[in-house]
Amino acid sequence: MTTFPPGTAPLLPGTSLRRAYDLASDALGDQLLRRQPVKIALWALPDYAGDEHKAVYLLGSGTFDLLYTGSTGRGVGTVRARVDEHRRDPRKAEVTWVLVLPIRRDADAEQAEGNVGRLVGRPRLSRRLPQSHRAG
Repeated sequence: MTTFPPGTAPLLPGTSLRRAYDLASDALGDQLLRRQPVKIALWALPDYAGDEHKAVYLLGSGTFDLLYTGSTGRGVGTVRARVDEHRRDPRKAEVTWVLVLPIRRDADAEQAEGNVGRLVGRPRLSRRLPQSHRAG
């Protein structure tokens, strides 16, 4: 049996949150560094993860509520630093957990954020999602 650190929980197969995570992971394709279908409580983030400099992340509350899609990589900062910024935003006071999708350093984090946000149904606190870049 796999033991997870305190403040973390695996995303159980068949749940809506796991389906959203798998959809996002599949859409990122070879941009995704690794799958880590684990929900991380905000209080546990400093001890567990968040050092990724390029990632798409999903913030949520309760059991399955996706609230926000974001990314790192548009400057200096890690997932942990970006989540700390969100924690200071009163509009995001209900956020209790994060899912992290680390991406390659050469990936376009902003485009990946927009694509993932649209795929998971534009979480309600995501006021704007970056537009997709279209060739041609």
